[in-house]
Amino acid sequence: MTPTRSHSPMSFGSSGLPNIEQDMEPFQLPVSRPSEADIHDSPRNLRRRIARESSSDITDPPAIQLAKAKASYRPDVSESDILRDLIFIFQGIDGQYIKLNPTTDEYLIDKQLLCVSEPTEQLIYRLTETGWLYTHIKSFIEENMNLNRSGLVGQSLCAAIQDELTDYYKLIAILEAQVEKQLAQKSRVISDQSLTLKRLLVWMEDANNKLRLMSMLVDASQGHKGGALVSALHNHTKHGDPFIRQFITNILQTISKPFYHMLQRWVYEGELDDPHKEFFVACDLTVPEENLWQHKYSIREDMLPSFLSKELAQKVFSIGKSLNFIRYSCHERVDPYDVIHRTKDIFKYGETLAVERAIDVIYLDTSQSLLNLLKTKYKLMDHLRALKRYLLLGQGDFIQCLMDVLGLQLNKPANTLYRHNLTSLLETTIRSSNAQYDQPEILRRLDVRLLEIQKDDLGWDVFTLDYHVDTPINTVINPHAMVQYLQIFNFLWRLKRMEYTLSASWRQCGKSNREFSQLSNLTQDLHQAQMTIQRMIHFIYQLQHYVLFEVLECSWKKLENDIEKCSIDLDSIIKAHTNYLREITEKGFLSGLKEKALAERLDDLFSCILNYKAVLDHLHGYASSELVKRHSQHALEDNQERLEKIRRHHQEIEGAFTTQVLQFLDILKSYHDEDLRSLSIRLDYNDFYSSTSS
Repeated sequence: MTPTRSHSPMSFGSSGLPNIEQDMEPFQLPVSRPSEADIHDSPRNLRRRIARESSSDITDPPAIQLAKAKASYRPDVSESDILRDLIFIFQGIDGQYIKLNPTTDEYLIDKQLLCVSEPTEQLIYRLTETGWLYTHIKSFIEENMNLNRSGLVGQSLCAAIQDELTDYYKLIAILEAQVEKQLAQKSRVISDQSLTLKRLLVWMEDANNKLRLMSMLVDASQGHKGGALVSALHNHTKHGDPFIRQFITNILQTISKPFYHMLQRWVYEGELDDPHKEFFVACDLTVPEENLWQHKYSIREDMLPSFLSKELAQKVFSIGKSLNFIRYSCHERVDPYDVIHRTKDIFKYGETLAVERAIDVIYLDTSQSLLNLLKTKYKLMDHLRALKRYLLLGQGDFIQCLMDVLGLQLNKPANTLYRHNLTSLLETTIRSSNAQYDQPEILRRLDVRLLEIQKDDLGWDVFTLDYHVDTPINTVINPHAMVQYLQIFNFLWRLKRMEYTLSASWRQCGKSNREFSQLSNLTQDLHQAQMTIQRMIHFIYQLQHYVLFEVLECSWKKLENDIEKCSIDLDSIIKAHTNYLREITEKGFLSGLKEKALAERLDDLFSCILNYKAVLDHLHGYASSELVKRHSQHALEDNQERLEKIRRHHQEIEGAFTTQVLQFLDILKSYHDEDLRSLSIRLDYNDFYSSTSS
């Protein structure tokens, strides 16, 4: 009768063995190899064997004959004895004839105790593979089961493999009982019910295949933990053999439970329950709460399982951050129980699509709750509009009043100014303009700031408005963004100063034309000065129009649209605000290599305007003294030399201004931006400067 094999893919087979379980006594798994006393012949048999073999070489001395006989002697070993050895090998215990060589990490037959044919030897070695695999797996479990460095996922892997070995232990117990029964019968006759090496090989095939899989998983897990371990084992599910795929899937469903537990707590509660750093979200406890959104949490890409996309990981990351931001920065609470009820049962391995759908639902709910808080309770848009009105000079009457109130103070050396005096003037400006009708919460945040003073700085060079923001608004309007706002304000403030200076110069020229009309020798000078001022005013007004309308207003409209219609989470609002400031600084000549060259030209042009104001003051002073001293010949000679000096300065500054404008236009023409090309055309209207250069 030929034994039949078990074909169940998920169990260690034992069908085909005689049904001996009913007759089995309770057994204990062996813990040591059999003793030599159970195997060796008695001394009497040894003497008989020596006597028989000594006749072949009777010429040798008795001592040598005895030694040769002992060396050539092999105990009479039955197949059941070998089977018993293999049963011990299957449990990681050395047998009497077969032992593990620790140097080569392989099982070897002790040829002094066991001599078998080559086919039988090969059969034995094939069977020892099962023992080697078991030993390898058992060592891994013992080394990692209780180690913290293995993490929860690693310990779950050990437990899952230990559970899978249960059927293996049952099979070994049945085989051991059969071998012990055969040894007890002391019969060498092989029947249909006998266990032989060949039958053992057949019956151990499924067990061996399963142990190979477990050994493969053990090897694949080395050096990994957490999400990386889950990912490493998941890669082995991409196999054409359904048995292998299903077996590894079952293991993964068990070992991934700690990972999905961490995932659930993070997306439902914002809690990072990760004592061994196995989750793909990390928390830096040293980061203060005001930097919670930007720096407290990060993604460990090496702990992200390969079956979860980076897009999904980013949503998971954002959900937990949003919950913590609402809790610690906004001091609010989001009730997630409805979402938990709908999605709590799908967080497990093999349900990736369901997990993705649940994450999408939670992501939208959590993000919308956070955005509503920022827009309603914390009035994000009101703060952004306030920054546009005051720091980006959008409130025209307020800025003009501020110029008028501060003008005299800012013309003084910077080291003579005091912040409290300027703050008082700011409050006067607010009361004198429509800014007084703004929200008190907004006006309370508006302040004056003095920059670091350099040598020869005037008040204009160090004065700036400031706007104070706190948590949670400072997550969007962060310190880096405030630096950009101040940078933009300083540029716009200088541009406004040029307008203010040229307006004063234009009024001065009109007054001079009336007062000094009788001084015929100055008529041409005054007319030329008026023409130069007009050119400068045209340049500044066109530049102002470009910056205020084509840069600031267009960028603001885009920001409003992004926040109200396109932003779905806090990160998208931060990105929209960052793009808003970047667009202003790039188009406003405040960043980039070409922008740096344009900014340098603008600095030179602004210097020309301020220097020209000084020339006009000298010309006005000369004309005033001319009226008083025109009857003194000596005074006229002195004044004539003074006039020539003023004219030379006038020509130098006018020429420098023209040169700088031409260079500025050349740089503008190298851009492909339509707004900048339009600015170039308006500045060089009718090719005024181009024709001058040609």
